[in-house]
Amino acid sequence: MQTLTLEIKNTSALKTLQNLEEKHFIRIVDDVYLDSAALPGTRLSLKAFKNWISDSENASSIDLKEARSKWANKRKQLEKLIR
Repeated sequence: MQTLTLEIKNTSALKTLQNLEEKHFIRIVDDVYLDSAALPGTRLSLKAFKNWISDSENASSIDLKEARSKWANKRKQLEKLIR
């Protein structure tokens, strides 16, 4: 199971997602608390912003070559799914 956060700007796209929910392919969760500066919404407090920066600086990172390699593998998997 994967959880995604989407901002839907088109009513027909929303209807498509609702149809998928009716078929039990996805579940739409409305009451999610999101506190991220990367997403639109309410402003973060200064303390929350500092915590967000601190968490980002302390998070582990990977080598650019490794990231490109992982993305290339995922891209191949996705391309196989849409063919």
